[in-house]
Amino acid sequence: MSTFFFQKDNCLVSVSNAILKHFTGESFHNPHPKLMEILGKNNYDKVILMLFDGMGKSIQEKYLKETDFLLRKKAFEITSVFPPTTVAATTAVISGKYPKETGWLGWRQYFKNHSVVVDMFTNNNSLTTEKVQGPYLSSVYCDYPRIWEILEEKGIKAGCLYPKPVDPSGPSSLEEYFECADALMKKEGPHFYYMYYPDPDHQIHDNGVDHRSVMEAVKKINKGVCKLAKENKDNLIIVLADHSLIDTTFFNITEHEDFFSTLITISSLDSRSAFFHVKEGQETRFKELFNKYYGEHFVLLTKKEVIEQNWFGEGTPHPMFEDFLGDFMATSISKYGFCHEKEMKMIGAHSGSVEEESIINVAVINK
Repeated sequence: MSTFFFQKDNCLVSVSNAILKHFTGESFHNPHPKLMEILGKNNYDKVILMLFDGMGKSIQEKYLKETDFLLRKKAFEITSVFPPTTVAATTAVISGKYPKETGWLGWRQYFKNHSVVVDMFTNNNSLTTEKVQGPYLSSVYCDYPRIWEILEEKGIKAGCLYPKPVDPSGPSSLEEYFECADALMKKEGPHFYYMYYPDPDHQIHDNGVDHRSVMEAVKKINKGVCKLAKENKDNLIIVLADHSLIDTTFFNITEHEDFFSTLITISSLDSRSAFFHVKEGQETRFKELFNKYYGEHFVLLTKKEVIEQNWFGEGTPHPMFEDFLGDFMATSISKYGFCHEKEMKMIGAHSGSVEEESIINVAVINK
């Protein structure tokens, strides 16, 4: 299998920069040319960006027919960013910047100055699963302006919609989510709203790509967006995902004591692409043992190679970017990933370098 790399001017970052450019005339990176063309055609002033977690091209096209609404409204395809995982990808969308710039690289990140690997969204210690005491480390070290905040500063009505538990006051079901979305779209005057929903990603993690619950989630989303669009024809609605998923088999990094003994701590980043923080003087031994046990399933890169090849995008690096990276990075070109849990319950996963994980359909509705 070959290594798939995101497309710089045809990715999630270019989509959000097109929205920024459309409303403000300014952007952090090159805006997506096709979306700029669509936005400028009728100078739309009511724009909605809906992101359904995990509903990338492979998942959409597995469960929807060509005649179904979202596929009929498909305008173009893009890639995610690297790694194609929710922490990095949704942050790229709502910041307009690459993971390299924001510091939001993956689900688990090693905070060197605290000697702990932390789940970025929850502030849990990734090894013990207990809350890290004090404020969220991700908020302390990796805060950033959201695109709706940038637009609000320019005098444009803007905001976001998140369901529970992300937003404790948010909708508690897909039906309620669409009701809240409808209310926001019906607000008077120019506006922009970002609207996030965690399915079908949640279903795929728990049940795998082929499960009936995934089909039901995708079909309900398709039906709900169709109804919403028909009732809000004055809103230009952009529908996309952050990534796709594949069913994954996991290697436990503690299974080979000789390999695990070369590490300072558990791996960080994510399941299908992982950072390894190696003990001083153990670099050669780590590399030999990695290739022995896992080499045929992953591409192994040094920290230097990761930086020079711009795996995490372009722009000014976050002050802690290089500390987060670790000494080596492995990225999956197969069905395999890594874990450290004794019992890994997750079935579907993402964050690797297989093309299927990264390609996203973008539907543009009411244009």
